Amino acid sequence: MPTRFEEVPRRKRRLDVLLPSSLTAETQHLREKTFRVGLVARFLAAFRVDNLIIYYEDLEPDKNAEFIKEVMDYLNTAPYLRRKLFPLKPSLRYAGLLPPLNIPTHPEVGSENTFHYREGVVVSQGRIDAGLGRLIKTKKPLKKGTRVIVVVNPESGEFKLISRKKSPVYTGFKTAIVPERLDEIVAHYEVKIATSRLGKPFHELAQPLVSRLSTAKSVCIAFGSAKRGLYDIAKLQNFNLDKVFDFVINVVPEQGVRTIRTEEAVCITLTTISALELLFGR
Repeated sequence: MPTRFEEVPRRKRRLDVLLPSSLTAETQHLREKTFRVGLVARFLAAFRVDNLIIYYEDLEPDKNAEFIKEVMDYLNTAPYLRRKLFPLKPSLRYAGLLPPLNIPTHPEVGSENTFHYREGVVVSQGRIDAGLGRLIKTKKPLKKGTRVIVVVNPESGEFKLISRKKSPVYTGFKTAIVPERLDEIVAHYEVKIATSRLGKPFHELAQPLVSRLSTAKSVCIAFGSAKRGLYDIAKLQNFNLDKVFDFVINVVPEQGVRTIRTEEAVCITLTTISALELLFGR
């Protein structure tokens, strides 16, 4: 039996994606910047990525990172909570035009009468807003602003609160800005994957990659920027890419375009990795 969408599970192993803060740097108009971030967000959510980590390729903080995180956080918030958690501001001017993520904890209107999971936020002591038209009472000592998952069971009329970490269904991804060198960021992962046009063709690495993924509990996939590939970024940050990462792969050998945009690389790579997991076991 296929899994009901409302009960799509989270991944058995942690999967994080690392993107440079320059993702939107060369895009001039705020509308196009927002669209690019929204496109990446959809890809990350579709493949149930756990965390998006934004790094500085030249180790110099920039406003692009804050903008990317802000839009990602906005999209990972259930639509019925956004006005409460995100005040009107210029940087989010076009965020409302982006397609919603529609993840399992962002239920559609009219789902109140079916068993489902939904996101909620503590608005005051003992009170949670989960977009149900009334506040949910709780005796748990939760701080204002805490995000929780509410399990709605209309048959019993009961609401159960669980943390995002303990949710059995996919709850979206978290976004963090990490001001460290790339080799330091990925050090704790069991499987470290870098993507590069200069890497080995994917089919040559498929078998060893499957073997490593089958036992790993944490996996990361790093992407370069339009200006610099990961080999250039590694040189700039003074580390050896081939020694730090377990796999440096080219997912589009003999590509028919001069350059593959970062958002395209994210989609292609996650599609490839997910196909491997489905074909050879998770």
